[in-house]
Amino acid sequence: MESLPSDFDGAWKYAMHHFFPPFTQLFFPLVYAAIDWSKPFHFLTTALEQIDPDRSQGKQHTDTLVQVIRRDGKQSLVFVHIEIQSQYDTEFPERMFRYHARLFDRQRQPVVSLAVLGDERASWHPDHFGYNLWECELTLKFPTVKLIKLDRSMLEASNNPVAALTLIHCDALETRGQPAQRMERKIARFRSCLRKGYSIDDFRKLIRLLDQLLRLDPNTNRQVRATIRQIEQEEQGMDTFVTSFEQLAREEGRAEGREEGRAEILQEVVLRLLKRRCGSLPATLQHQVIQLDSAQLLALSEAVLELNSLDDLHGWLAQQE
Repeated sequence: MESLPSDFDGAWKYAMHHFFPPFTQLFFPLVYAAIDWSKPFHFLTTALEQIDPDRSQGKQHTDTLVQVIRRDGKQSLVFVHIEIQSQYDTEFPERMFRYHARLFDRQRQPVVSLAVLGDERASWHPDHFGYNLWECELTLKFPTVKLIKLDRSMLEASNNPVAALTLIHCDALETRGQPAQRMERKIARFRSCLRKGYSIDDFRKLIRLLDQLLRLDPNTNRQVRATIRQIEQEEQGMDTFVTSFEQLAREEGRAEGREEGRAEILQEVVLRLLKRRCGSLPATLQHQVIQLDSAQLLALSEAVLELNSLDDLHGWLAQQE
């Protein structure tokens, strides 16, 4: 029995694109209340790439830039830059300032910087960067949330899916190197999510995140899946079992079930459609499209008419990760 490293970065990147409103509501209620949610919001992946050359080299980043519209009717556009920091980093405050300054310089619109700290150091809680020299003073203060300091009873009682994700994150921290305990937590957390009554779509997303964060070796995970089958049948019946557990199995078996010839044709058609709609695609984007399976390629072909820019395409692809 063995516990594997948790994919904190990948899990939170996925969650940000799928649970942005509940994320904001739980962690930054003042921000949530100030956003006009009746208007669309947009993830601006390309804008982040333009201010950080490392992104074009394929380096992993967990920050997200979202363009939102204010509820108060003043300057309508606001760029919300959110950084998920899962490890202690002495340079983190400076990086928050650097990105804030670069984004403002590029967008010339208000930028709101927010931070979520997912590390285990309870005493580390950076919330500002600045300096003062010769009567010249500069300070950036940014709201931060420390996951391990949040009220567990509040999170357990909440129906917000990001509260469940936060509990899973803490479970992952607390069960490093303890596969037996991680197995117990994973089963218990699955049962808790099932009883919350989430929509099928949100439930599937949470189960995916559960697998990313509470990772176990294949043999142990099979035992977990067997227990999950029993729990679903006991609690909700066969319908829920089919929608959640088999969905995981399908995701794990994509490569085996892919029809290569059909996929190649779909790839060619979708790439041509995207070129007509969004213009020439960078090599990195073409590579991401080629990596999609047949079902995703079909979905993308249907979504093409709704894509107006490379940023829109970036956002769509991020939702498939």
